Amino acid sequence: MLTGKLPLHVYKANQETEPLLISEVQAKDKVWQNHTNYFSVLWVQEGEGRLETDFSKTSFGPGQVFCFNIYQAFALQPHSPTRAQLLLFHPNFFCIETYQHEVGCNGVLFNQVYNAQPIAVEPETAIELAQLLKNMQAEMKTGELATGELVFSYLKIFLVKLTRLKTAQTPGCNPKFQIPAVLTQLETLINENFSKHHQPSFYADALHLPLKTLGSLCRKHFHKSLSMLISEKVLLRAKWELLHTDTQVKGVAASLGFKDEHYFSRFFKKHIGLSPTHFREAEWEMRRGYLSIP
Repeated sequence: MLTGKLPLHVYKANQETEPLLISEVQAKDKVWQNHTNYFSVLWVQEGEGRLETDFSKTSFGPGQVFCFNIYQAFALQPHSPTRAQLLLFHPNFFCIETYQHEVGCNGVLFNQVYNAQPIAVEPETAIELAQLLKNMQAEMKTGELATGELVFSYLKIFLVKLTRLKTAQTPGCNPKFQIPAVLTQLETLINENFSKHHQPSFYADALHLPLKTLGSLCRKHFHKSLSMLISEKVLLRAKWELLHTDTQVKGVAASLGFKDEHYFSRFFKKHIGLSPTHFREAEWEMRRGYLSIP
């Protein structure tokens, strides 16, 4: 499990420590790793290799963008010298749920279980995205009046453009990315039953397919095992419950189908790097101390 191997870097996400960071990643013959409490957008500009998360392994190449949730660990294993741009931001600065109706990136770029495909960026769009990153960097250096508002606006446009690209490249919008009908049924089944049924066999039986066949389809089209799809869905809901309700950890565990609170805590820490209690305490402390720009 990748999360257990990588140290967790918790940024404080307040006005003293910038809630948005942009840096260049360079990886040659060593694995490059990232595990933070910020949303991450990785734009590969040169190089090829393998990208690994707790839930999937896939190839990467130039002109591809990958998006990662808060506390999601990922690693690049370069096969050739690799250069990428890394954008990090905390929900305190830009809440993807609050601005969902304006940007639409929640469930498309982030918190997306079923479509792990990278976003392909064409040269013309790449020029626009690169300029937006430069604008954000330049504005953060000035520190002048309303810097935060301008950076926020640039980030918003950046995410809108990526959301449009991702949407155009997803099944249902482009025949090139179609998936078998049975996997669409599987998505519905998982969405309706993940909090009650964690065993892959339940979904195979419901779809009248051998478990091995369904697992092969998941790995081919989702680049994840069936059990990983279920676990990721459970994890997303667990984070939401811990952040947006004051339900005790035992209650959160029960609502997600865990009879043993301690087993749930181990499952959560294995994928996040913090126990449910520490995750909630850390995020609540930060989110009370710094609010999104309007």
